[in-house]
Amino acid sequence: MFNSISMTYLSATISECLGIKPPMEAEKSAPMVAERVQAKCHKPVDRVLIYNPDALGMWMFQKYTSEFAPVMERTELELPVATVMPSVTPVCFGTMYTGVLPGVHGIKSYTKPVIKTDSLFDALARAGKKTAIVAVEDSSMAIIFSGRDIDYFFTKDDKAAEETATELIRDGEYEVIICYNQEFDDVMHESTPESEISLAAMHHHIDAFARLSDTVKESWKQYDSLVVCATDHGTHVDETGYGNHGDYIEEDINVIHYYGIYPKTEL
Repeated sequence: MFNSISMTYLSATISECLGIKPPMEAEKSAPMVAERVQAKCHKPVDRVLIYNPDALGMWMFQKYTSEFAPVMERTELELPVATVMPSVTPVCFGTMYTGVLPGVHGIKSYTKPVIKTDSLFDALARAGKKTAIVAVEDSSMAIIFSGRDIDYFFTKDDKAAEETATELIRDGEYEVIICYNQEFDDVMHESTPESEISLAAMHHHIDAFARLSDTVKESWKQYDSLVVCATDHGTHVDETGYGNHGDYIEEDINVIHYYGIYPKTEL
C-alpha cells in the first residue's frame, strides 16, 4: 500500500506555515501542519529550517524506529508521504519544491536541468523571505533550482554542508534555510541499505538533523520556528544485490516527513 499524502504537498504546506502565497501551480497542502503551527504559535512561523537527507525511506524508520529517536524527540508530526515516479533524486526534489508532478516541472528521469516551473524558492523571494540553500556541490539540490533570487552555499561534503547551515542559523540573517545531505544514498548504492556503512550514514543524517534543530532552538529563541526533516525517496536491494531506487514499490515510494514547531521563548 502506498501513502496517501503526495510529495506535491510540501511547497504549499511550508508556504501556509509561513503565511505566504504558495508557488503558482502548487498542489494542496497538508493542513494539519499549519493547524498545529496556529495552535502553538497563534500565527505563522517566522523562520523555517528544512533538512533534506537523501533516500531514508519509511521502511527504514519502521525497522529501526528506536534509532530515529533523536528526530522524534525534536519533532511532533510524522507525515507518511508518497513520492513520485521515477523515484530518483532530481525528480523527487523537483516535485517537493514546486508542488507539481514531474510531467509539469519537466524532470522525468535522472537528469539535472534547471527547473523553470515556479517553485517554493520563487515564492519565498516574492514574499521577501531571505533564503539559503546549502548543498553538496554538483548535487541535484545544487543545480535544479539555480537562478532564483536566493543565496546558494555549495560544499565539498555533508559535514561541510551541516557546518555551513549551522553558521547560517547562528548568524541569524536567513529566514529559511534548506540543508541537503547525501551520504546515505551514496554508500547505499555501493553496498546495501542495511550495510554497516549505510547504517552509519543513516545515523549521521539523524544526528545532523538533531544538531541543526538544537541550534535553531538556541539561536532563534526570539522567533517562532519550524524544523522539517524531509527525505526524497526510499531504497531497495535490486537483482544485482546492491542498493537502488527508482521503482514503483513501497520501499522506494513511501517516506516519512517530520515537523517540529518551536514557539519563541524570548521577546
